[in-house]
Amino acid sequence: MRLFALLFFVSFTTFATAQDAGPKPSYCEEAPTTYGSPGGDNMPALPKFATTPTKEYKVQVAILRYTDPSEYPFHPSLVARYRPCEQVWVVESRQSFTNREEAVALQDTLKEAGYSGSYITDLVAYQ
Repeated sequence: MRLFALLFFVSFTTFATAQDAGPKPSYCEEAPTTYGSPGGDNMPALPKFATTPTKEYKVQVAILRYTDPSEYPFHPSLVARYRPCEQVWVVESRQSFTNREEAVALQDTLKEAGYSGSYITDLVAYQ
């Protein structure tokens, strides 16, 4: 019984230390900086750009914690990107869609392929 407990402890500690993705980047711990000081009269104006915000959609199928996405085959229309502050991998569509119906069509395709828990996320893009 002691051997089993020792084996379990060694296995668990090895597993727990192997899952550590390393330290978070410094910008994850820093408070966001504000543009100028509140109520300051000599604040420079924010830069203006000739862009227009548009609403776009992506299909997310998984958020992986303690799992490397390279260990699993995914649908060709999906990509995994790492979020260092949350220390998770987000598996989502490679393409973003300006038309929600196109995102729903991809979601239906992915559901037929076995990704039953997929959902559509909204994002703001600038053109």
